[in-house]
Amino acid sequence: MKYLDKKHIDSHKWNACIEKSDFILPYARFEYLDAISDGLWGGIIEGDYNAVFPFAYRRKWGVFPYIYQPYFCQQLGVFGTPSSATSSFISKIPWYFVRVHLNINSYFGKPEGATELPNLVKKAPHKPLLDFNKDALKNIKKLHGQNIYYTQTKDIHHILKLYKDAWGEKANLNWPIDYAPFESACLSLLNQGMVYTCLAHQGPELLGGAIFLKGKKRLHYVCAAPTESGRSCGIMHGIVQHAMEHFPDYDLDFEGSQIPSVAAFYKKFGAKNESYYRIERTLWL
Repeated sequence: MKYLDKKHIDSHKWNACIEKSDFILPYARFEYLDAISDGLWGGIIEGDYNAVFPFAYRRKWGVFPYIYQPYFCQQLGVFGTPSSATSSFISKIPWYFVRVHLNINSYFGKPEGATELPNLVKKAPHKPLLDFNKDALKNIKKLHGQNIYYTQTKDIHHILKLYKDAWGEKANLNWPIDYAPFESACLSLLNQGMVYTCLAHQGPELLGGAIFLKGKKRLHYVCAAPTESGRSCGIMHGIVQHAMEHFPDYDLDFEGSQIPSVAAFYKKFGAKNESYYRIERTLWL
C-alpha cells in the first residue's frame, strides 16, 4: 500500500479499479478527480490497483499541502476490492499533509474516529403513488396538464448559472471560480454517457434544470435549480419525477442534506438515509 501523486498514477488502471468496484461513485474516476481538483490530487493504492483511496489537496501559503473535500464532490473513500480496512488506507496518508478534511463512503464500514453524516437515497423501483408523500403528489398533480416538457441538454454552463442565481449565495460559492472545476469535470464525463442534464420548460419559458451524474445503477442529484417561475410552480418536484421515470431502475442519490428543509424535500419522495463519514486530522494550520 503506497501513496502516489496524480502525475504518477496510471489512469487506465485507476479507472479499471473504479469500474470493478461493487460500489462506484463517478467522483472517483480519474478524469473527474483531475478536473474537480485542478489536477492537485493523489491516492493510496493497494497492490497493483486492487483498491484505491483518492483525495484532493491544496497548498497553504503555496507551501504546506492539506487535504480537502472539493465542491460538487460529496464523498470519496475506498474503491475496488481491498484486502485492508478503510482505516488502513487512512493511516497511509503521508504525514506532510498537515490537515485532513475528507468525506468517505460507508461501503467498507465506519473508520475509527469518523463523524457520521446524512445522505438521502431513494431506492429503485420508483412507485410515486406508494413512495411519495401527500405534498409531493399534490405538487406533481398540479404540474400535470400545464404544458411542461423536459429536454436533455449539453449546456452544463447554463444549468450552473441557474444554480448560481437560485442557490449560489446560500451555498457560499463564488462565480465563476467555484463552478469552473465542476463544469470541466462534467464535460469530461459527458461524452462517456455518465452525465444526464435536463431542462424543464412550460411552452417557451424555462422553469429549471438539473445535472445528474450516473454511477452503477445510481443517479446522483448533484446540481439543480428552478427559475423564479419554476419555483412558484414547484418544478423541482417535476424534475425529480422526470429523473425517476427516465431511469426507473436507478437509485436516486439526493446527496444530503444536513439542512432540515432540504432533507424534508428529499424525504417527500420516499428517500431514506444512507450515511457517509467525515474524517478530520489537523497537525496545525
